[in-house]
Amino acid sequence: MTFFNIFTLVANTLNLIFIIFVLFFFRKESGRRFAWLLALVFLPVVGMVLYILCSGHFFTSTRKMEKIRKYIFSITDPFLHQQKEFYIENKDKINNPCIKDYDDIVIMNMLNANSNITFTDSTEIYTSGHDMFEQLCKDLLEAKDFIYMQFFIFHNDEIGKKLMDILCKKAKEGVDVKLLYDDVGSILTPLFFFSKLDLAGGQSLPFFPVKIGAPLTLNFRNHRKNVIIDGKIGYLGGMNVGDEYIIGLRKKPEYPWRDTHLRLTGNCLLSMLEIFLIDWQSSAFGKKALKATDNVPQYYPIERFEKLNKQILEDLKNDIPGDNKIPTQVIASGPNDMYKSEIRDMMIRMIMDAKESIFIQTPYFTPDEAFSSALKIAALSGKDVRIMVPGKWDKVYVKAAALEFIRQMIPYGVKFYAYPGFIHSKTLVIDKKLVTIGTTNIDTRSFELHFEMNIIFYDETFANKNAEIFLDDQKKCTLMEKEVLDKSSFLKRTIWGFCKLFSPLM
Repeated sequence: MTFFNIFTLVANTLNLIFIIFVLFFFRKESGRRFAWLLALVFLPVVGMVLYILCSGHFFTSTRKMEKIRKYIFSITDPFLHQQKEFYIENKDKINNPCIKDYDDIVIMNMLNANSNITFTDSTEIYTSGHDMFEQLCKDLLEAKDFIYMQFFIFHNDEIGKKLMDILCKKAKEGVDVKLLYDDVGSILTPLFFFSKLDLAGGQSLPFFPVKIGAPLTLNFRNHRKNVIIDGKIGYLGGMNVGDEYIIGLRKKPEYPWRDTHLRLTGNCLLSMLEIFLIDWQSSAFGKKALKATDNVPQYYPIERFEKLNKQILEDLKNDIPGDNKIPTQVIASGPNDMYKSEIRDMMIRMIMDAKESIFIQTPYFTPDEAFSSALKIAALSGKDVRIMVPGKWDKVYVKAAALEFIRQMIPYGVKFYAYPGFIHSKTLVIDKKLVTIGTTNIDTRSFELHFEMNIIFYDETFANKNAEIFLDDQKKCTLMEKEVLDKSSFLKRTIWGFCKLFSPLM
């Protein structure tokens, strides 16, 4: 028997085993199961490799990630437990009407995502990359103690160079500067660009670097955008570092890039710092490796948490609508978590709790069955469901899949609006009372394969502000109609259906 025959026999046997596993042991929804079966049947070897890399079943978090998670959680869990007990026993004493109306979401985030209630003292919303980066540069230049920065994409272009110059300057001044970037997201950025920071006295690290010895990490990317400056100012939202966020899609002004990013102050930064430290430790290696306890005691002293938690509990009882302090929960999700889809579950719960309206902005719309069903049921129940997607897309195959989802969901009463450019904002506003903003797209990749982070705000004033932003954007949009989509050529609709079929794998 030749080597080729042996290889073919082994490959077909393994492929058959994978098919049997998907048929009888794959616990995800039927759409994903069917997509994987198609891939395994029609692309035997390629489908098997894709399943190993992309299904999420073969992810194993690093020892460093688990070590730092356990260490930080050992500090925060007692206070989370206090909050759970207090919240359950004192729900009637809490004044904030949004928390009262959506207390099931608060509890679910505590139990499902280990998310403490925290407060923001001030919140600024940026819908312009120019304005956000201008303020970020000012805040970075004023840093005194530390700058912890994390982006999925960090380009070596005009804004990227400007930020890197500032980081190097602050590192030379003695500020503790740490930059974490995703190795795949920033794959077009040369390594020497990041080495400038190391030479200046700071530290740069790629998240899960792509290498032959660790192929299973290829598909599990860190999509978070998280900046903490001196423990006093934080940034999170949809913007990466790149000129396109200022100039437009493909750097063309005629394709405006619309995004949403936040500048925050308050004790919510401790939750953001917790996420950063876990990600940083899991990426550290060689001489740069951190021990599980390095830097944590300095920024997570138990005494500070005890005092802080007492203040949070008091704030929950004394919170008055319109006060500058907004109750929040920072939610992280990723393939290393027990449930993997904490943010998706939070969003579905928000949709289910809606009484009047649901406003969503997303650059990608290929929802799984659970999310799709929640939207359909909400619309059929008379809720005002509006979803804003790009008019100009950055990925042709995602556009094709999304258009088929849209075509099939419009008859249920869901309204879709095409933004005149590329909308990269990731926001969900419920009843103009509750809002979550972050890094999570409405697709399987964000829900289960990527490391993501969102923040939820329990405040009617702030939610109203985001609803107004949505409605202002809507004035620029075109309402998408099923009749128009149906008139597309048979070939186009065939491609849409084919891409939708494989959308769980995208």
